[in-house]
Amino acid sequence: MSSFAKPVEPPFAADAGLSAPVRREEDPYRTLDDLMAAVEALCPVRPPRAGFVNGGKMLL
Repeated sequence: MSSFAKPVEPPFAADAGLSAPVRREEDPYRTLDDLMAAVEALCPVRPPRAGFVNGGKMLL
């Protein structure tokens, strides 16, 4: 049950948008593993982090 009457004209954005291809039937975990292997190949070692500065207060 709806309290609004059905609109007479079609929505003004009915023909808008982009058509997108259907997703391939691949294993998403394999795709993620391939992506992480590429990231690891580009940056195999994390850059060193600077130590914490002793500011006298430790707040959470």
